[in-house]
Amino acid sequence: MKRYNIAVLAGYASTSSMLCSQLTAVLGRYMVFHPFSVDSWTGEQEMDLVLVSSHVLFVRHSPFQFHKQVDVLFIKRTLSREGWDRIRELPAGAQYLIVNDERDSVVETISLLYELGLRHVDLIPYYPGMQDARSVSRAITPGEGWLVPEGMEEAIDIGARMVDITTMVEILTRFDLLNSETRGLLDTYAKTIVTANQGLQLTMHHLIDAKNLFEETLNRVQDGVITYDEKGVIRFVNHTAEQLLGVGIWELSGRLVAEVFRKHHLDLRLLEEETKDQLATVNKQTVMVSRMSIRGQGSAAERVLILKIAEKVEELELKLRTQLRNNGHASRFSFHDIITCSDKMRRLIERAAKMANNDFSILLLGENGTGKELFAHSIHQASGRARFPFVPINCGALPENLLESELFGYEDGAFTGARKGGKPGLFEQAHRGTIFLDEIGDISPNMQIRLLRVLQQKEILKIGGTKVLPIDVRVIAATNRDLAAMVKAGTFREDLYYRLKVLQLKLLPLRERREDILLLASYFLKRRGYTQSLCAEVQEALVSYRWPGNIRELENTMEYVAIMSEGDLTADELPFMGDEEAAEEPARHHRPPPPEPPAYLSPAHSLPAACAGVELDRLLLELILEARRCSAPMGRRNMVNAARERGVLVTESEVRLAMEELRRKGLIIVRRGRAGCSLTAAGYEYMNDAIV
Repeated sequence: MKRYNIAVLAGYASTSSMLCSQLTAVLGRYMVFHPFSVDSWTGEQEMDLVLVSSHVLFVRHSPFQFHKQVDVLFIKRTLSREGWDRIRELPAGAQYLIVNDERDSVVETISLLYELGLRHVDLIPYYPGMQDARSVSRAITPGEGWLVPEGMEEAIDIGARMVDITTMVEILTRFDLLNSETRGLLDTYAKTIVTANQGLQLTMHHLIDAKNLFEETLNRVQDGVITYDEKGVIRFVNHTAEQLLGVGIWELSGRLVAEVFRKHHLDLRLLEEETKDQLATVNKQTVMVSRMSIRGQGSAAERVLILKIAEKVEELELKLRTQLRNNGHASRFSFHDIITCSDKMRRLIERAAKMANNDFSILLLGENGTGKELFAHSIHQASGRARFPFVPINCGALPENLLESELFGYEDGAFTGARKGGKPGLFEQAHRGTIFLDEIGDISPNMQIRLLRVLQQKEILKIGGTKVLPIDVRVIAATNRDLAAMVKAGTFREDLYYRLKVLQLKLLPLRERREDILLLASYFLKRRGYTQSLCAEVQEALVSYRWPGNIRELENTMEYVAIMSEGDLTADELPFMGDEEAAEEPARHHRPPPPEPPAYLSPAHSLPAACAGVELDRLLLELILEARRCSAPMGRRNMVNAARERGVLVTESEVRLAMEELRRKGLIIVRRGRAGCSLTAAGYEYMNDAIV
């Protein structure tokens, strides 16, 4: 920590030493005080500040020689509280000699006593060499009892005069050291002295508090802040700026800001005029420099430099954008939510999972209702961007002008009806995450051009804006159209097509994965709380139907069944049976046979457990037994997946309840940790009886 050198100049060496002791007791941590008498001062000493004991001394011994740039400050004096308490109750009208070492000191002491309020007694000056003491028998002296004339009835020593707190404040202000720590020192010192103006002292404390609050606030912001005066002298540097520059306030305060700029190879033109967010490099960190002037009521103005660390700005921007996840910009599905027992679909999921591990654009192709958005959610969830926003938008549902403002955002006043303050676009909100552009084949040629620029340049320009905004977004696009044919027809840009289909995935229609039809039907029915069994005729109709609307149509059909059926639904009552164009007729089409039911299901009840009433207890016991034989873990999640592979759809909560019931019946033992579950003797007996 730098300590400032301060000269204390007085008429006598003893007075100077006494003042140095008082100042050192309060400010010695920050400053070194050097005593000088009038005779020992040469003016060649290099000091940061010169303190003179009184105006009278300065006038009487002028001209003093001072270093060219050194500041000079006159010391204001007061009394200690202890000394003041000794004289403030003196009897009115009494006469007292004021004894000091010289005439000027006596005059200053008398002036101080009157200023403090000792006006009810007569104060008569006395110093060595005076002959007439007017027969006064009482004396008051500020620590110089040996000068009191002999024969005095009473001599009151009020102690040496003390440096007033206003002088302490002015010294600290010169070196920009008024802070919470020095405020504490001043408060302690103020309790030991008296001051002629209590209101001034109270106001000073309020100002110190306000300054401390201001500096503490600036020290808590993440931007670097440097203030300097019209001469370019640095007055304040907050903690962030200290860390950025690699030096403390002690080395920076009082230096020229231009010197600091030269040391860090910064462009001095940044100090010449108002600037905002100009890029620069400080100690290998990219910062944005802004400069402004703050003018008070007078003519003087402070200059303020704000140094924004680019990395922190990006972190803050990312944090704000990530919070958008709370507004629904988050993926809701994963690959585990895709219900299938089809080998083709499993291979498709494996391909999609591989695609998720990079940042290339993905194009999802498939008919309506094949689950393109479900795959988009799952790809994002499996990628390194999973903790960042997932922003979907249906490009075919909005007119061109509205789609443009939604995707790219707009500035304040960009068009009539624009929201005040502007609006961020979906690309901006998806920063570091994924944007899903559904129905990409429906966008206009103009939008194709704008989208191509985003993919190529990784930046956007808001409507009505003038600045480009860099973005880091992965694009997943989807369409039910034949984009290759549209490229040949000239209705879709070829360059955009190849930008989108870096990775391409074609989803299967339901008619090409018929083994999933009954599995999905069971899932949708169970979700609606439907517990009745579907007859074989209805099952066959479901598997035989062409499903032009794919999974979405199947879901709607199961909604209809759950609402309209009471267990007596026939195939003729299914909603699609009246659609002759969509339904397949056995005589005209080679219909594939219905999938074989799982081995443990009777042919009449091949629909999964939710609809066929298969005994869940036996299935869970089989799974536990197989796991024990293979020494494989079998938690609730694994049981759900294993049951799904056998065509039985259950939830984890249902498995938990069923396991608790098996444990209560004494058929299984449930252990914590890797020990898992195992069958009891009663469990094995139950399994044998079931097989027989």
